[in-house]
Amino acid sequence: MTDVPEVRGRAEVDATAGRRGSAVLVAVAALVAGALVAGVVLGFRATGLVLGAGLVVVAVVRLTGSTRAAGPLAVRSRAVDAVVVLVLAAALVVLSLLTPGGDPRV
Repeated sequence: MTDVPEVRGRAEVDATAGRRGSAVLVAVAALVAGALVAGVVLGFRATGLVLGAGLVVVAVVRLTGSTRAAGPLAVRSRAVDAVVVLVLAAALVVLSLLTPGGDPRV
């Protein structure tokens, strides 16, 4: 019989990447849940501001972290991902601040 070399490297890397990707997705889900709670309690303006701040954090993580640490947030190159997320964050914050009636008590 022929000896077949054992290949384990790829499977071990994929398992680690899966756990890391899950952690990133759980963090993003927690951010969205926090924004929804802020929206119910404080109004939609707070939701936009919390989501905008979260997107800035995501952009910083994408710029400073490795591609493996970013998990599913790594879609394109670091610079393109960060610029796209920062533009979305800025647009969300500006629209949240410019939209009238953000206070639910009014």
